[in-house]
Amino acid sequence: MSVVLALSSTDAPKNMNGAWGLLVFLILAVVVFFLFRSMNKHLRKAQRMKDEELRADDASRPGPPRERKP
Repeated sequence: MSVVLALSSTDAPKNMNGAWGLLVFLILAVVVFFLFRSMNKHLRKAQRMKDEELRADDASRPGPPRERKP
């Protein structure tokens, strides 16, 4: 009888910490992926706006154009 109870308790795991931890990790990984994607989009837009502003300043200023610094 005790052998049957021992075998039945190992077949049904009651500890789901590993599964919940994996689920939380995967959700956080997806969130971080989309945050980095959004950040890159905003940085590209800011760089484009800065470049346009520099071009407008150069066009309004007499003399040779300014060099762009990275």
